[in-house]
Amino acid sequence: MAGAQERPEAFQLDKVPEVRMAEIIGTTKRALEGKRDRGVIPEGVWNKIDNRIFYSIRRYEAWLESQWACPPELNSLASQSAFDSRVEVSAAARLSRIPKRQKESKRQPIYAIK
Repeated sequence: MAGAQERPEAFQLDKVPEVRMAEIIGTTKRALEGKRDRGVIPEGVWNKIDNRIFYSIRRYEAWLESQWACPPELNSLASQSAFDSRVEVSAAARLSRIPKRQKESKRQPIYAIK
């Protein structure tokens, strides 16, 4: 019983009003309302019940995760195990993204006329 009281509120409730959802994700109610009105946050993540807006924390997190741009090779669900010896490394993965330093051109000698 003591374990249930120690859990944070975010894990006890899934459906929360818009004001509480704004607090949870660290934004204002007005900003959250604007994202909802513009269609940035899709309906299904939020729902209107008795003229009040409620959000599902679980659906919000799933929607946010779907927005995350991740190459397929980094996705743990789509890639093979890291211990699999049959994994091939592509040429693009081996290239360094750090630009090589340009070699300095040889300086021309300076002659002084006396």
